[in-house]
Amino acid sequence: MSGEEGRYAAALVNRARDRINRSAQWPLGPALRAYRLHGLEHWLIRERDAFVQTAKAALAAAIAWELAAELLRVRDPVLASVAALVVVQVTLYQSVRRAIQYSAGIVAGMVGALAIGRYLGVNMLTMSLIVVFGLVLGRTLQLGTQVTQVAVTGLLVLAFGSSYGMVRVLDSVIGAAIGVLVNTVVAPPAFARTAAKELADLADDLAALCGAVAKRLRDDWDHDQARSWLSRSRELAASARAARKIAEQAEESLKYHPRKSVHLDDVHRVDEAAIALDHVATQLNSLMRGLSDLTADFAAIPATHRSIPPELAQLLDDSAKALNAFGRLQLPDKASPRVYEELSRLIKSSKPHAREAAQAMHPDDDAPTMLWSIHGALLDDSRRMLRELDPDDGPHREGIPAHLRAYSSHPSRQPA
Repeated sequence: MSGEEGRYAAALVNRARDRINRSAQWPLGPALRAYRLHGLEHWLIRERDAFVQTAKAALAAAIAWELAAELLRVRDPVLASVAALVVVQVTLYQSVRRAIQYSAGIVAGMVGALAIGRYLGVNMLTMSLIVVFGLVLGRTLQLGTQVTQVAVTGLLVLAFGSSYGMVRVLDSVIGAAIGVLVNTVVAPPAFARTAAKELADLADDLAALCGAVAKRLRDDWDHDQARSWLSRSRELAASARAARKIAEQAEESLKYHPRKSVHLDDVHRVDEAAIALDHVATQLNSLMRGLSDLTADFAAIPATHRSIPPELAQLLDDSAKALNAFGRLQLPDKASPRVYEELSRLIKSSKPHAREAAQAMHPDDDAPTMLWSIHGALLDDSRRMLRELDPDDGPHREGIPAHLRAYSSHPSRQPA
């Protein structure tokens, strides 16, 4: 095989390997990865809220159907079930708000359709008018995701008559009320757990990139590979910003919650953890930029100075393991004290690794000036990522569950 063919084959292999490493981006990827990394028991804990919300939605839909059928004598009260499904949200505040928006949209649509149909009849013009009227009114009333509900209801009332409109209103109001009631009475959701799951998945995503880069740095890699890492790190930085916004919304989720005081500490914790992972994502993105710059043509760094010593790869391996542990701690289970110990030991053992990497990456006297800057940035970013995740002395210790922080200060863990 010629050298050109060899490079082409290597590029194909590398591309396939990258696809495998990034498989967690497809919908079932995070769930399968969590199962593979942390085991069935922790996976069930991580997905528990999703299972509970699904069961609650099914229960609300069934109760709404039966109640509407009994009270209104509707043959197929599917609209009641639809309203219940729409209203059962991840927070009580969102459930109440969605119920009001959904009901208001239906009432507005019915009133508008009756008024337009009475004076203009039912034809192509009135169908167009009710759509325009519905969308404008929905936005004026700030119905959020239910903006189109006004127009949809209006079209149905025009098509099937005023009697249908009244049934639709009552049917939907019953379903919305049942949805709110079920969501409030049956295991009322706390958004902090939902946010914690998002953070756990994000931590695993960041860990996957760190691990993949560490593995390739010990092998052959080039500028194209570094650019793909940089692209992925940018995606994760955006995900980290989104996760931080989700965490910030956790406080709002406690509105109307019957156990608000119980969840306040969890809300603060996920907010702190989100800040930590946002910082890690920023530093990882900077690190990937450094690797890209190292091999870029504009840097004019000779090929003999472009290699990365295995000591830096070791630091990235440490970061990957630390991220997996930090993410797992966001949803505590009976193994959490052991995971905390592992994270604590890992951060401590990474400190000599950082010194070894600094020694190995000290440029020669004849090295280009830019190499000093890139190597320094790579080392700083690697150390800062581990610093953010330090459960004992890091800046975001409060991102670890309180009972584990208390465990960490127990006398049995202190040096003799």
